[in-house]
Amino acid sequence: MTAKHTFASILAEHSELERLFEKHQRALLSRDLDGAVATLKTFENELGRHIAIEDQVLLPLYAAKGGEVEGGTLAIFHAEHRKLQEMTTSLVRSSEALESSSDVLGSILKLLDQEALFKGLFSHHATREKNLLFPRLEACTTAAERKRVFRKAFPASAA
Repeated sequence: MTAKHTFASILAEHSELERLFEKHQRALLSRDLDGAVATLKTFENELGRHIAIEDQVLLPLYAAKGGEVEGGTLAIFHAEHRKLQEMTTSLVRSSEALESSSDVLGSILKLLDQEALFKGLFSHHATREKNLLFPRLEACTTAAERKRVFRKAFPASAA
């Protein structure tokens, strides 16, 4: 993250998360099971941090400013966040179980199928945020409000 945060910089975290997930999948394909698990756990932690910022800081502001629209309600964003976290937890468990599988290659293929579903949800969610959440927040907040929200979301970088 850069020192100057914007809605665009928070949105850009999606690309970094996608890069981490791809690194995990590449490790799977090369049968680097330890690397795959470690990278997926890093992904899980980063996704959790990202979701926490949205759930605790951005979405309350979105609701307070009347930003909700059809297809971009708090209920939808929260449900997607919950599902993404549940799926990630399941993927970590499945990745950890590969080590003891009697058919590692078959288990990797099954895991990649599960991960395809996860990637579809993640992509759909990221698009919803790009098209609804962040433009609405940008439109309905002042520069001073944005500065306050970024200080709250990123206290370590607020000097």
